[in-house]
Amino acid sequence: MQPDPNTADLALNHARQALETGDVSEAKAICARLLQQDPACASAMHMLSLLEYREGHHTVAIATMSRAIELSPKRADWLNDLGNLLAADKQYDQAAQFFKHALQQTPTAVTWNNLGAMCVKLGQVELAGEAFEQAIALDDTLLDAWANYANWLTSQGRDQDATECVLRAFVAAPSGGQSLVLRGMALNRLGRQQEAARCFREHLNAFPEDPTALHLFHACAGDAVPERATDAYILALYDDVASSYDALQREMSYRGVDLVASVVENQCGTGLDVLDAGCGTGLVGKAIARHCQHLTGVDLSGKMLEHAAATGVYHTLETGEISAYLAAHAAEFDLITASDLLSYFGPLTTFSQRAFAALRPGGRLIATLEANPESPDNFNLRSNGRYSHAEPYLIRCLSDAGFDCAGVTLEPLRNEHGQDVPCWLVLAHKPAA
Repeated sequence: MQPDPNTADLALNHARQALETGDVSEAKAICARLLQQDPACASAMHMLSLLEYREGHHTVAIATMSRAIELSPKRADWLNDLGNLLAADKQYDQAAQFFKHALQQTPTAVTWNNLGAMCVKLGQVELAGEAFEQAIALDDTLLDAWANYANWLTSQGRDQDATECVLRAFVAAPSGGQSLVLRGMALNRLGRQQEAARCFREHLNAFPEDPTALHLFHACAGDAVPERATDAYILALYDDVASSYDALQREMSYRGVDLVASVVENQCGTGLDVLDAGCGTGLVGKAIARHCQHLTGVDLSGKMLEHAAATGVYHTLETGEISAYLAAHAAEFDLITASDLLSYFGPLTTFSQRAFAALRPGGRLIATLEANPESPDNFNLRSNGRYSHAEPYLIRCLSDAGFDCAGVTLEPLRNEHGQDVPCWLVLAHKPAA
C-alpha cells in the first residue's frame, strides 16, 4: 500500500527536522518506514542515500541515489547530488557525467561549478575554465565558483586576472559585516568608482577623520580634490606596507629606482652631499651610495625609515614632511633625488621653489612622477589616490622656480594590474653662480 503523498511529504519533513537536530537514526527510521510502505518512494530513497553517506557508507549511498534517479530521472538536483557522491568517492569521470546530465535538465551555477571542479581533477583545463565562467555568469554571488575560478586562473599563470577574481568575489559577497573601506577599495580596483565613493562616504559618516577613507573618497568622487595627500594618509599607507614594500616593488616591476640611478650615474660625479627625498626603505640610497659624500634620507614614515637605516648607506635619516624640511635647509645639497615622491602632490610650485633653494649653485634635481601625457589639466588625482601631471605644467613649475630643465622623458614606471604606468623622468639643473 502506497502512503498518501501528503503524509509522505510530512514524514520527510520530520526526517529533515530530525537530521537538523543531529538525530540521524530517527531520520533513517522515518525513511525506512516510508520505503516499507512503498519501495518505490523516490524521495525517501533520495534522503536515505544522503543519510547513508553521512554515516560513511559511500557505496550504499551511491547505489541508493542511483535507484532514486532511475525512478525520477529528470530531477536535476538529484543528478547533481549523485555527482557529488561519486566525486567524494573519487569517481571523477562518472561524477562529471552526472553533472552534465543535471545541466541538461536544469542549468544551475552550483552544478556548473561542480563540473568545473571535476574537469580540473580530470585535467580538462579549458573545460574547467569554461564551466567556472558559466557558473559565475548564472550567479555572481556564488563564492565557491569565484574561488575555484581564481585558483584556475592562477594555475594558468594569469595572476592579475586571479587577483581581480578575488576582488569580484569580495564585492559579490553580502556586504553585512564587511569593512566599508576594504569594500570600497575592492570596488575602486574593479573600476566601480561611484560605488566605491558611496562606501567611503558611509564609512566617513561614522569615522570622519579616517585619512584613508577621506583621501580615497575624493579620488573616487572626483570633487573637492585636495592639493596633496595628507601626512596622515601617507603615514597610514606606508607604515602598513613597510615590511613588504621592497617585495611589492619587485612584483610590480617598479623601475623608479633604476631610472633615477641611471641619471645619477651618467650625469653626476662623486663626493656629493645628497638628499634622498621620500627615501622610503632606502632603495635609491643603496643604488647611488657610491656618489655620496653625505647621504641624507627624509621620509614621513618611521617604519619605512627603520628599513632605510638597515641598509647602512645613510649618514642622516630624519622623519618629516619634505616641503617643510626643504624650507629649513637652504643651499645644503648638490643633488636631490625624489623617486615617486611627487605622485602625492597636486600643485608642484612650492616643492619646486623649495628644492631649488635647498640646492647649491650647479646642483641637480632628479625625480620621477606619474605622467598624464594626454590630459589638458595641470594634474589629476587618480582613483588609486596618486596624482599624475602634464608635461607642460611640470616644466613650467620647474622653470618658474629657476631651474634649467635638462630633460623630461616619458618612461614606464611600474606595472599595475597588467598595464604599464607612465612617468616623467626629470633632470633639472640649478644654474651655477
